[in-house]
Amino acid sequence: MANGILYLSNDDVKRLLDLGEAIDIVKSALQDHSAGRVGWSVPEDLAVKPEQGWQYWVTGCSLDAAAGFRFRAIKAAGGSRDPSRPPQGPRRILILSDRQGGEVTAIMDEDWCHSVRTGAAATVACQSLSRQGASVMAMLGVGDTASATVPVMARAFDLKEVRVLSRRPETREAFAREVGEELDLNIVPCDTAPEALDGADLVVSATTTSEPFVKQEWISEGAFVYSIGKHQELENAAYKGMGKFVVDSWAQCKKKSDVDRMLREGFLTRDDVYAEIPDVLSGKVPGREDDRERIFMRAIGLVNQDISLAAWLYRKALEEGAGTRLPY
Repeated sequence: MANGILYLSNDDVKRLLDLGEAIDIVKSALQDHSAGRVGWSVPEDLAVKPEQGWQYWVTGCSLDAAAGFRFRAIKAAGGSRDPSRPPQGPRRILILSDRQGGEVTAIMDEDWCHSVRTGAAATVACQSLSRQGASVMAMLGVGDTASATVPVMARAFDLKEVRVLSRRPETREAFAREVGEELDLNIVPCDTAPEALDGADLVVSATTTSEPFVKQEWISEGAFVYSIGKHQELENAAYKGMGKFVVDSWAQCKKKSDVDRMLREGFLTRDDVYAEIPDVLSGKVPGREDDRERIFMRAIGLVNQDISLAAWLYRKALEEGAGTRLPY
């Protein structure tokens, strides 16, 4: 191992990170979770959370060959962008450490990496829980997550049509035009949630909304819905009324604002959760059992996926001589 810390910028990460590899890395990370091969930080999150402005979060884990932490600054209202001023540096970074010697080996901008990780996690879940031949996707939200999720999903599915929905017509129209041209995909901007959801096999929702905007009755028979938004995106009824309710980690997902509130109100219990997705992937429990059943997954995103991607990026950067070496 060379002396010093390797710094990878967001541009470095974009050049190095292969979307197909990301799917495999995230799938392996979820299987590691199911097999108990991940050491989680205690507490899972350390946070400074003012009610307004920026909140600061740190979480981490250890893997077989590496350990690391994820630091991120997020607006209290959601999101990590500030249109009022250009960024002066990264707002989210990954810090990687070697398990044998304990040295910090790399620091990398997490911006694109996190978006790809989120898209890869959604894709792995869709592969496991969608019905065979799924080809119509609804992407709710057209921010950073969508910009990575649609390309990653296109690697795994033969997408005939992608419907996109956002608050503002100009953002969904621009997304449909630009991403559609880049990927040679049929991307259709939709004005309403029912329009986007009608007949969709695959639904990924990644918004900063503070109010639920998706009704259970709008979700088509046989659809799989993956919700990764900061707050609640589907109405309460969907958490109990779908064929299966799945999470990525109950221990962590129950801290999401929507799930936490439903637990406190007595609306939701652990018994309402069919399974955790790592256990579906490992074969401990069956996934989809009927082409007609609707499955809803609420995800929080697991840091071992981020650190697994960071470890892969570090090895790739060493192979290609990428990044900037910080002196020790």
